[in-house]
Amino acid sequence: MKLSATLLSLALVAGVASANNKDKADALFKQGKKLMSEKRYADACEAFEKSNKLDPGIGTQLNIAKCYEEWGKIGRAFLAYQEAEAMAKAAKDSREPKIHELVEGLDSQAPRLTIKLPKDTSTNGLTVTLDGDKVTKFGEPFVIDPGPHTIEYSISGGAKKDRVVPVERGGDSEVTLDIPKGGKPDVIAVVRHDVKADTKPDTKQEVQPPPPGRNMRLGGIVIGGAGVIAIGVSSIMTLSARGKYNDALDAHCGGMKTTCDDEGLTLTHDARSTANTATVIFIAGTAAVAGGVLLYLFAPHGDAAESEEKSARYIVPAVSPDGAGVVFGGNF
Repeated sequence: MKLSATLLSLALVAGVASANNKDKADALFKQGKKLMSEKRYADACEAFEKSNKLDPGIGTQLNIAKCYEEWGKIGRAFLAYQEAEAMAKAAKDSREPKIHELVEGLDSQAPRLTIKLPKDTSTNGLTVTLDGDKVTKFGEPFVIDPGPHTIEYSISGGAKKDRVVPVERGGDSEVTLDIPKGGKPDVIAVVRHDVKADTKPDTKQEVQPPPPGRNMRLGGIVIGGAGVIAIGVSSIMTLSARGKYNDALDAHCGGMKTTCDDEGLTLTHDARSTANTATVIFIAGTAAVAGGVLLYLFAPHGDAAESEEKSARYIVPAVSPDGAGVVFGGNF
């Protein structure tokens, strides 16, 4: 009797815990959907992951994959779609064919990175990490996200070496750890393959990514500087046109706009044309200065990994016959 009561109590506790987990998972799922609609992908993907941990499901797994895909984390999205496909196959879910299409469609875009060791190299005492995660297999490609990745390695507590390896969307990169005799690691040789190229891959070389936002800041300075020069030129043209216009009025128009002779009409017309051109140049210069300032301010800062999501933004000054302005676009 006591045993039955105990089992019943345990069953009730387990049922209550399961219900609580489902309620929390549902709340996290709704939160993830809202955050993803606001393009707050980092928080959205985290919410979906937590929801799936509490109450695993094919639908939640698909939302994890979609969140990473929209965020640009193609490697994680591909792996998440693969997991959803495996879940659908095990459950004989009708969504399996559609999920398989998603996996195949993303396969060619998911970057791969292969870490190799020289032939006959022993792994005894060797510690290798990729973005902080320990690497235990070598010579096999990892599916990873586009962008820079940090590889650190050491032997038997020796000096730690690290390299940043940039990986492109759809790219296939190989990294060989150069471990000479004596067991101390030296450098990393990187071979990058373009999946669309028909030629042989580049020779081995060390690759270091440029500081994030450097080109955007330089572009902002150049565009802004050009805008300042344009404003200066337009100001000079305006002053010159005004002087010529006033001189023509005094010399050929008797100081009145309606009493000009033929030469006065020509001179005042030329002065007005110069003034109109100066106005267009001034507007274009102002747009260039504004675009340069925005370009400089919106350039990503910090390390390359932190600025990966922001680097897709762009700001370009634009001039048309109807006026001038600034084109602002990208991922937000």
